[in-house]
Amino acid sequence: MSDTNMITEADLNAYLDGELDPVRRAAVEAYLADNPAESERVAAWRDQTATLRALYGHVADEAMPPRLSPHRLAADRRHRMMRSATAIAAALVLVVLGGVSGWVGRGLATPNMSEATLVSEAEAAHALYTPEVLHPVEVSGQDGAHLSKWLSKRLDRTLAIPDLSSDGFSLVGGRLLPAATSAAALLMYENRDGSRVTLYIVPKVGEETAMRFSSGDGLTAVSWQAETLGCVLVGNLPRETLLGLAKASYGSLDAGANI
Repeated sequence: MSDTNMITEADLNAYLDGELDPVRRAAVEAYLADNPAESERVAAWRDQTATLRALYGHVADEAMPPRLSPHRLAADRRHRMMRSATAIAAALVLVVLGGVSGWVGRGLATPNMSEATLVSEAEAAHALYTPEVLHPVEVSGQDGAHLSKWLSKRLDRTLAIPDLSSDGFSLVGGRLLPAATSAAALLMYENRDGSRVTLYIVPKVGEETAMRFSSGDGLTAVSWQAETLGCVLVGNLPRETLLGLAKASYGSLDAGANI
């Protein structure tokens, strides 16, 4: 298939949004007919959009900020993956020289498509809700016990809300969101300077992975896979600060999983 005929993720998003011309739309429909797995993925996106509209009503009808455009997100994701590929090459050289070691150092690995999607969802949720003044969360952090119980029930696993106060961040609260394949929990924290970070959590079973960094649009994300959870911490702060918060979050969530 030539480049002009290749169907990209941006094409699939544009297809769902009804933005393709007739020729391109016919090409996407033929592609989906020949690729049942991709067809199911597009159907899941369509269901997710319907769920968003059901949950958020007029908010879902508001014009999407340009920075949250599916085309923009897909382009950013490709750029991040290209940067990660460069990082992998550098890491391989270091391995040959015997200079790579340590848990955090493994964070130079390339995220797979599933993790890239998770990071994009977390970044979009962060960008949408952290500027909110009156309604940044559904349940306040002052009602943490209820928040933990509610989100645990909806994610179908015990969710211990991380306490990041020792790192200077208090819990603003949390909300429930639809994700690509499940429900997602979004926890928001804030420091005395008003800087906010969000922790995006989805139920996910698999092997634990190292923490990985990705950056774009002034945001940095730290993502990792725990035993039963997929997690992404997002913020506009130095990497060292975000890594400390991510480690503290990992410890709390891991302890909660054993309750």
